[in-house]
Amino acid sequence: MKSKILLISICGLVVLFVSGLSWAADNPWVMPATPLPMDQLLKELSYVRGESRPGGVWPREISYQRRVINYHSDSSKIEHKIFKLNQAPQKIIPHAVGVSEILWAICPRERLLMFNKVAADPRFSMLAAELAATGRIFSSKESELIIASEPDLVLTVVFSDAIFKQRLRQSGIRTLDLGAPDSLLSVIGEIKLLGELLGESANADALLQIIAEKQAFLQSALPRLERPLRLVYYDMGGYIPGLTSNFTSLCELVGAVNVGAEQGINSWRQIDHETLLKWDPDIIIVPLESKLAENLKNDPLLCHCRAIKNGKLMSIPGLYLRTNSQFILMSANLLAGIIYPDEY
Repeated sequence: MKSKILLISICGLVVLFVSGLSWAADNPWVMPATPLPMDQLLKELSYVRGESRPGGVWPREISYQRRVINYHSDSSKIEHKIFKLNQAPQKIIPHAVGVSEILWAICPRERLLMFNKVAADPRFSMLAAELAATGRIFSSKESELIIASEPDLVLTVVFSDAIFKQRLRQSGIRTLDLGAPDSLLSVIGEIKLLGELLGESANADALLQIIAEKQAFLQSALPRLERPLRLVYYDMGGYIPGLTSNFTSLCELVGAVNVGAEQGINSWRQIDHETLLKWDPDIIIVPLESKLAENLKNDPLLCHCRAIKNGKLMSIPGLYLRTNSQFILMSANLLAGIIYPDEY
């Protein structure tokens, strides 16, 4: 049962609500002031075209690496792979939200055959409205529909359904599993890889240049503190992300410390309220839609926790806590505005 709860938490299948730019009228959450304007950042990260140049030599062998996670042992490993392509794929299907978001930015969109319905859901995707408007949407397990469309390449990740991937392989559909991005650095690696796979390295490089520029600006705008703030991200079921999680990357981008990583957690681990009190973070982050904030505030033990005593129990839309694409930069920008409320 614990494994099931953990997988649900990690995959982001807990109920989310809205994207960063379209809030429901009855949602009390208000977008804070941030170092970079959120709407402009979304626009710049969503469509990028570099200087036109030849797509390279085909056929080609592409070396890459991916992270494989073992949630039962709270460990992961890096696998090194080689993928061979005779020519640039023209009919591409991304099976994951993060891959869809990267491809939407760097790939000519007529080459994107279909999108997973999760990527068209504003609870999970920064680009939900744009992807939904294409009308080219499939359900996560609709392998028959994918096979019938005869794609050149289907891009999956560690969370993609195993039976779905097996059926595609049995039907002769080429697939590439990209593993599990766990940081801005690994997303940068994925952008480079996708650019090489598709013959769109110029666009990939242009996106990476924007990321580098915005990251530099964001970090230059951070306050200089004597001691970095210590943050805990507390998710459904009491699960805490550790070192190999996007939250560690978010903390590093805003000059803070992920207490889960500090305390030796690798991927995700369930903790009790006594442990949370013992760690005594400066700030506790919870997904807005989870209603965890009220539960933690009303716990008689946690009333002694520094974050709760100081009014530093912060709710953030879950969409921003689970992004696996270039939009990690948007999440970091938002987090900076939340944890440094007097700076912007």
